[in-house]
Amino acid sequence: MRSFKSVLFVIFVAALTVNLAGCKDDDDDKAASEKIAGTWYCEGFPEDIMVFNADGTGAYIRADEGINDAFTFSLDEKAGTLSILWSDGEAESWPVSIDGNRMYLYESDGIEPAEVYVRG
Repeated sequence: MRSFKSVLFVIFVAALTVNLAGCKDDDDDKAASEKIAGTWYCEGFPEDIMVFNADGTGAYIRADEGINDAFTFSLDEKAGTLSILWSDGEAESWPVSIDGNRMYLYESDGIEPAEVYVRG
């Protein structure tokens, strides 16, 4: 009977740990989404606009060409990665860093910024 209680206790602790770990990830995703939320203008090309909403949705807008592409996104601050799933199903991912109101999207090598966006 004693070993049964020990096994039951271990299962309970494992389930509780998984539950708590799951909640923490949700909070981290929300904080990251809120950090990037806003309207961002491409430096040197102000007609290129990225809008990120705190709920994980957004849009790429280029009004002069009639472009308004919706997307969903996730920002993994620990890995330094911005992942976008476009409305047509295409997925893209970039190394990214955010410094206040400046966002740097890097080439795949992560060394040179491909684009710099400024929050407006």
